[in-house]
Amino acid sequence: MRQIIVFPALILLGLLASCRTAIITPHGNRFINHTKSGGVKPKPGESVLVNTYVYIKDSLLMSSRANSGGPREFELVTEDKLPKRVPAIYDAILLMGEGDSATIYEPIDTLIRKFVPEGLEGAKNVRYELVLVKIISQAEKENEKAAIAAKLEFVQENIPTVLQEYLAGKLADKLIKLDSGLNILLEEKGSGAPVKAGEMVHAHYCGCLTSGEMFDNSYQRGEPLTFSAGVGQMIQGFDEGVMQLNHGGKAYFFIPSNLGYGENETGPIPPNSDLVFYVEIL
Repeated sequence: MRQIIVFPALILLGLLASCRTAIITPHGNRFINHTKSGGVKPKPGESVLVNTYVYIKDSLLMSSRANSGGPREFELVTEDKLPKRVPAIYDAILLMGEGDSATIYEPIDTLIRKFVPEGLEGAKNVRYELVLVKIISQAEKENEKAAIAAKLEFVQENIPTVLQEYLAGKLADKLIKLDSGLNILLEEKGSGAPVKAGEMVHAHYCGCLTSGEMFDNSYQRGEPLTFSAGVGQMIQGFDEGVMQLNHGGKAYFFIPSNLGYGENETGPIPPNSDLVFYVEIL
């Protein structure tokens, strides 16, 4: 996914230098568009990619780059599906065009006050610094859903065959064998940059028991898993496998139980279960 880095200090300088007038949105939030680039504006029912920085006073609470590895996708639901408490970001996005940067201030009410960090209790607003990177059309969304569904079908058809060959020892000369006990069947290493420890990674995956029973996958959810690679957010075998790939890489990870969930029962995964994952790094 494309990443656009926005430095908050530059946004604030732009705010001070601009003559843009703040407006009050229909839901009571103060909004300032810094650029007005003339790009196409999104409409309810569409989705968008937005770089997002959330502040209370001068404290950065969330950055889409740090927390999600790049722009976040927001679905602009139609008016009939809006919650009673409309998010400030929703208001802002509908007033922006592609390429615009903007600030919106959301008053801290009783609900938000519960989540204000210690030391910032006196703040009156949450400040969102936003850049509208891209509008995702309905056609693009439908094409993406179709592609993901096709990929899931492909994976579901192939994992049982690969698993049977692995258990029968027919893949022994094709495996990457790590000292930890993890075995990797590389489908495609990937033409992108190598995955680095600590970077935010987006990955689609499908996880199965050695019986072939699938216990989890990201394809049906329609969005990839986002995590920080190689720092222990994932089970050890998954983490180690990802670090052997480049962006764009695809592989099967054969994970012994001690590199998975060990003696713990985790949802549909029994204790001491060996696991197999099909993983593709985006």
